[in-house]
Amino acid sequence: MKKKFKYFITHPMLFVFIIILIFFTPLALFSPGENKNRGIVIAIGIDKQEEYEVSLLTFIPTVNQTYKEQTSIITGNGDSLAKALYNAQISMGRKIGLAHAKTTVVSESMLEEDVASSIDYLSRFASLPENTVFISTDKSAKELLESSENLVNKTGLKLEQVINYNAKNLYITDTSLEAFYKGYYGITNSSLMGFLKTKTEDASKENSQSSSAGSESSQSENQSKSMTEVENDGQAILLKNGKKVANLTVDQLNGINMLNQKSKNQIIKIYDVEKSGKNVNLVYRIVNKKILTNTSFQNGYPLYVCQLILNMDLAEIEGEHQSLKIPTEFSEITDDVSTKLVSEIKKQFTNSLNLLRENKTDVIGINKSFYKNNRKDYENFIKEHGGEDEFLNQVIFKLNIIVQPE
Repeated sequence: MKKKFKYFITHPMLFVFIIILIFFTPLALFSPGENKNRGIVIAIGIDKQEEYEVSLLTFIPTVNQTYKEQTSIITGNGDSLAKALYNAQISMGRKIGLAHAKTTVVSESMLEEDVASSIDYLSRFASLPENTVFISTDKSAKELLESSENLVNKTGLKLEQVINYNAKNLYITDTSLEAFYKGYYGITNSSLMGFLKTKTEDASKENSQSSSAGSESSQSENQSKSMTEVENDGQAILLKNGKKVANLTVDQLNGINMLNQKSKNQIIKIYDVEKSGKNVNLVYRIVNKKILTNTSFQNGYPLYVCQLILNMDLAEIEGEHQSLKIPTEFSEITDDVSTKLVSEIKKQFTNSLNLLRENKTDVIGINKSFYKNNRKDYENFIKEHGGEDEFLNQVIFKLNIIVQPE
């Protein structure tokens, strides 16, 4: 016994370790789990009318439950975003953690004012991660979060999967909160934001057969129900100083992304192409892209020269009595096809460029290119011609497009 006592005396850290085990092991074994005290927020929605409404799509781990039963939407209202978030936490009865929020949704109406002033609190004090996907919706953010459960039930897709598809294949740019702030504090204070619509359908149509055998009360209950679903048509929103200036169509996004090396799989449609004695519409896909650019100042004005080499393949034929199998003679890019493709691409780019010029929103990086390659001339030019916002209007573009088969 004396030897053991001497051993503890000569090894005091072992003694401290045993004391810690004695005091804290029971607490660890019998204290409630962290999920009893904290709700994990996987998406947050923000609406504002007379006051703020915060909606939290919350995941609460439970045993033997389905996905639908594991999630719930908690809301809170207040005259400030901080107050609304606090009230949502009270309604949940748990502490909330935003570190796992993959998606942040704001209603389109919030973009009528500087949205950064509203969400600043979340990023600075509420630990909202900057890599959260930042999107808008046409109705309420709460409705979009509610529709995410219907999306899982009907298609097996989660809301963030739809958003990530758009970000990867349509926007071709980072639509995270961090990217929004980079654009917001960038040269022209401009950025792109993802956009998803919602549509409401009468659920009574779906349940009419099942309810016909039920009571009159159950029938009237089914008729009063409605389902909100996600409607994805590839739109995005163009922002200036945190405010919406335009809703972008897929064609406008195509034009903006034409000078983006990362952008592939873009779809270009041409009309009334004569093939084998028939007029058909052809749909081509951009498989690969090579962009060669040069910036300079000529006669005192900025010149942006770009050679765009596109490898394209035929994706679809639209016309009467056309087989699903693409005939060999259609796959060749003839002079007529090439001319129509180049014309359509230039039209989309020109329309998008005019939109950006009109709203003074350089989201294609023209200011950055001239600042990087021709800094002295660029700085002198913007001093004399109204600053960075006016620069895009002064740039002369020369776009040379080469179309070739993949």
